[in-house]
Parts: sequence; structure tokens; C-alpha cells
Amino acid sequence: MKEYKILGVKVQTLPEHILKSSLLTFLNSDSQHQIATVNPEFIVACQSNKKFLTIINNASLATIDGSGIIKALQFLGHDISLDDRITGVRLTEILIDLAIKNNYKILFCLYSHGLTKLDYFFIRIKDKYPELDFQVADENSALEKAQTFLPEIALVGFGAPRQDLWIAENIDRMPSVRIATGVGGTFDFIAGSIKRAPKIMSSLGLEWLWRLIIQPWRIKRVNKAIIVFPYLIIKDRLNKKNDKNKN
Repeated sequence: MKEYKILGVKVQTLPEHILKSSLLTFLNSDSQHQIATVNPEFIVACQSNKKFLTIINNASLATIDGSGIIKALQFLGHDISLDDRITGVRLTEILIDLAIKNNYKILFCLYSHGLTKLDYFFIRIKDKYPELDFQVADENSALEKAQTFLPEIALVGFGAPRQDLWIAENIDRMPSVRIATGVGGTFDFIAGSIKRAPKIMSSLGLEWLWRLIIQPWRIKRVNKAIIVFPYLIIKDRLNKKNDKNKN
């Protein structure tokens, strides 16, 4: 595993086979683990939200979910590629596979005002993963359901930073949970509420452009990822260079 800091925010890379081994170690441990799937918007938000920053930097794992972070690290001179990303969608797929193979329970926590409704999502998961032991809830019922269903895995799709703050504040109230992670819009993709980006766009790291095409109201969020984030990276590098020259 390699760890980097971008504008003070921790991000980590590791091969999938190591990731799977680490997740199993988490699931078999006596402690609880929060995982963050970090994208450029997270890093921008962390510049003004110190609580969010602390949560990510204290997470058991902070994967890279966003091509912008990969490009920033390349710009800063690191040997890294798009293949080093572990997106929220991919992490969810891996955790579902581990749950099925090892008889773990998953609680899917959806946002009540999101695109995908609980009943519809339940049916889609049941059809797609008939062997999975799972339940669905929203922010109003998640804690109660976690305390009765006793899942080992909690996947939370409330959007950032809401989901990550919620996990940090409530994970100890879900004593059976060993892994809790925010997965953003992953549930909308799984349910088919939003179509996945074409493979060619994904391979080029242009998922953000696809999301903008099908959801033009995301322009403010996209602006943070493709305008504000690169600006902050360049500004930080120039400041460090100037400081170095002064010394």
C-alpha cells in the first residue's frame, strides 16, 4: 500500500488482491473500520471542513475515487495510473462478493431524497444478488435496522460529506458493523437510475463529463472537480516552490 497527501488529505493505493485481503482482515477483527472513497470534491471540501478532513485522515482506508486525483499525483511527480483507482462502485462490488462468499450481512443505507427509492433498490439487489443476506434503510431507519439486523458491512449513499460524517458519528451505535463506507452515487448506478459511463470514457477518466451530460445540474460540483481542485493543486505547488527558493 502506498499513501499520499494531497492538500493535507490522505489517499492510498493498493492492488485489488491486497485490498480484498485487507477487507477480510477488517471483517474478522474486533474493531470497526471506516473507509473513505476520496474524489477531488472531497479534497476541496476538506479545505474548509476540518471535521471532514479529520475523518478521512483517520479512516482505516482512503481509496482514490476520481481521475482528477490520479492526474494531480502525476502532476506532482508520482508514478501512478488510472488503474490505481478503487471507485465506490468497485469497492461495493468487492464487498458484496466477499459478503456472499463468507456469509456476511450488508446494510445498504440510501438517502431518502435520492434518485433511487428503497423498495425499488431492494428488488434490484435481490434479483442481481439472490444469495446475498442484506437489508435496505434510509437515514431515518438505518440505526434501528442495524441494531436488529446486525450487519457486518454498512454501505452508505447519502452523498459527501454527509455520509462520511454520519458514519463517523454513528458507527459505534452499530456494534456489529466491522466495515462502514460512504459510496456516493453507487446505488443509483446499481439500480439503473443512472447509466454508467461508456467504457471508453471510463478508461480515459471522463466519468465526470458523462455525469455532467446526463445530469447538467451537477455543474457546480463538476466545477469544484475540474476547476477549483486543479487551481488549488497548482497554487500549492507554486507556493512550495517559492518557499523553497527563499530558503
